Amino acid sequence: MNKMPGNTLADAIKSYDYPAITYDFVERRERRFSSMRELDKHLESLLHSVDIDRLKDGLSGILYWGFYRTRYKDYRVDEFRRKIDDDHLRRAAEAFRVLDGTGLKRLKELALPQFSKMAFVTKLRTFLDPERYCVLDSKIASLKPLANRLKRCATYIPVTAENERAYRWWVETCGCLASQLPMKARPVDVERGLFYLVDRGELETAAGYISSF
Repeated sequence: MNKMPGNTLADAIKSYDYPAITYDFVERRERRFSSMRELDKHLESLLHSVDIDRLKDGLSGILYWGFYRTRYKDYRVDEFRRKIDDDHLRRAAEAFRVLDGTGLKRLKELALPQFSKMAFVTKLRTFLDPERYCVLDSKIASLKPLANRLKRCATYIPVTAENERAYRWWVETCGCLASQLPMKARPVDVERGLFYLVDRGELETAAGYISSF
């Protein structure tokens, strides 16, 4: 049995402060949510909508949220909305309905603009099912136990069969940690707590939670 996490991880989950913000493309305004769980529900509902315009808004919303702290957020969202077409969205909607397991390679094969590398493919997988999955981006991948399982390029993590296996391990590890916490938590909550620690330079603390898996 792995060691029981202490209060630090639970506190980090509660302290996670990446903005729970996306964009409402119907009302044409930024939309702030009271918690990440509320944002998760909102984007999940858009991604599973039978209306492809709502699906387009959900995918755009992931990009808006993911790039929120960058200066090129609006450019990336606008570029996506220019390039995506209805046929592409219909194929994506069908794939989302039958997606099985982690499904990263299948999501990459959809060739959705800007959803080709690990960071945003796993964001998409997470918002499609936030109860079961979590994100794997470059910041989290700096943790040694995870970094040792990944094959990286200079500036990004590619979606490959080997890296999908590493992602599966990551999801399972976050799920195990979530089950040991003195609070109701999902894999994505654990990942966000670890992200919070890494973001504040507490790499050793964060790595300690996953080093025994």
